[in-house]
Order: sequence, then structure tokens, then C-alpha cells
Amino acid sequence: MSGPGRPTASGLTPFEISVLRAIEDRGAVANGPHVGTLEVLERVDAETGVGRRYSERILADLVADWVRHLPLVDGQGNFGSMSGDDGAEARYTEVRLSEVGALALASECGEVGPLPLDLIEGSLYRGGEMAPLDPATTIRAVLIGAGSGGLPRTPTGTITRDPAGIERREGRWMQRYQLGATIRTGRDHSELVITSPPYLVPLDTIVANLHPGPSRAELEAMREDFRVPGEPPSVEVIRESPIRDVMDMTSGRTGTWVVIHLKDGVDVIDAVDWIRAVWPVTVHVDCVAGDEIYDRFAAWLDLDKSGVHALDELVNRIEPEVD
Repeated sequence: MSGPGRPTASGLTPFEISVLRAIEDRGAVANGPHVGTLEVLERVDAETGVGRRYSERILADLVADWVRHLPLVDGQGNFGSMSGDDGAEARYTEVRLSEVGALALASECGEVGPLPLDLIEGSLYRGGEMAPLDPATTIRAVLIGAGSGGLPRTPTGTITRDPAGIERREGRWMQRYQLGATIRTGRDHSELVITSPPYLVPLDTIVANLHPGPSRAELEAMREDFRVPGEPPSVEVIRESPIRDVMDMTSGRTGTWVVIHLKDGVDVIDAVDWIRAVWPVTVHVDCVAGDEIYDRFAAWLDLDKSGVHALDELVNRIEPEVD
């Protein structure tokens, strides 16, 4: 059973489940052989009538560990990057179920109880209003009957409550959050490094925005292209930039690594404050507030927890706790 207010037993959307079933039907089970992505997309198209362009994007999100805490699909090849790069064409990549993806299908078939994947992953990644939560904390809350999974946690960057707090909009209480980049000091007092962009914000957009001198039209185009929430800074704000230059040195060895060189005489703390205040290093999103989240956790009180226990074992293997 899916439980009150839950769309499916696993907490996934019906289309996400269709993609997982297409992968399983091709024999690409967890820890088994991979299958061509194009074969999967063709099967999804034949069964749902949804075009490849849409299903390919959904599939890429199921693979990406910068979109989901617990990817449902294991991919071989280029499925895009946190920087916003496009993936390779489907005929050049392969997929199979991850162990979490296999468990999600087992839940849908009634082999184990329902899963709280909707609570863990939230819905921001597809334009919804639920913030993602820490997997281990959420699972523990469901098992003990708590009414909250704790503070939101995104797979990349930072998420904090906005000082604007909770506001009532169109009859609902909404909590505003700030999604921010992870920034650390560099080799000396004139260097800062971005090691993770805000959740769902392409790194290329940040790099282009931080380069001295983008025009208002260029900033607006970035916002349109990537549908990043919030407003670009004014040209006047950009002119006050403490940044001398920006170098994207991201690599497979370093991971995300954007080096920011500051102008001579700039105070590092002031520079960090300026950078954090500028879109899209920091963006704002509105999410459902505490009462609605409490109701979603309360719906688990009388549900079968066998699936949650199985997910707990997987998460402990994927993300072992540190004493």
C-alpha cells in the first residue's frame, strides 16, 4: 500500500517507476550487466507515449548523485555533470538498476513495505515544493514514529532557512530556504574556492556570473536557460565585485574546484559575504512548512516498515555512519 497522501508505494512518480521497470525488463538488474540506454528509452516511449527527450532527462536525474541522495540507476558513460554539461547521446551510454532502484521496484510489487523516497529526495529536483532530507535521519524518524526528518539536506551545496522565515501564500504556510555554494579559503588570503555549487544550479552559470563584467542581458539569459530561481544581480552590484578573475579547475582528481582570485586589498570575509549574496551563488526556494511535513511523517505510523528496514541496511552500506 502506498499510504495516505503518497502517490506510490516507493514514493516515486509513476513515470520514474516506468523507467525503472523498463530497465529491469531488459535484464539490467542491480549488480548485473548493463544494457544500452537507447533500448530502455525506446521501451519507455513505446509503453508510455512520452518522447525520448523527456524520458532521457528523467533517466539522467535517476543516475545523478548531485540530483538525488540515493540514485536509482547505475550508469556507464557520460550522463552530464554537476557543471551543467550535456550527457552523451543515449546510444553511447548504458544503465542498470542500483540496489536502491531494485528495492523501489520490490516495494511497488509488494515484496517489501513502502519506502520514504519521496521524503528523502523531496521534489525540488522536478520543480516541486518538498526539500530533500538526510537519508539516514529520515529513515530513523520513520522507524521510531517521529514527526520530522530534521533539517533539509541537499546532495550538493548548502541549504539554510532564509531570514524571511515562514510566510502564508495562497492559503498555505511556506518556508523560504537559501541554497548556497560551498566556499572555502584557498592557498592564500587572496584566493577562495567553490567546492560545490548550490543544489541544481549548473556550475558553468556560477562561473560565468562571477567573471567580472557580465551584462544584464547575459545574466537574464543565464536565468532563462537554466530556470534558476531568483533574480540576477544588478549591473551596479557586479561593478562592486571584489573578484579579479575566476578559474574553473574542476577535474576528476579534484572534483568541483572553482578558484576565485580577489582584488588587491580585499578583505576575505567581506569578499565571501559579497559572493554569497550574489545570484546564483545563492538562490532562494519556497518549500512546504513544518505542519505539512509532520503530516507526511505521521502517515507512516501504521504502515509496514519492512521496506524501510531494508533501505536502512542499504543506506548504512552506502553512507556508513562515522562515530
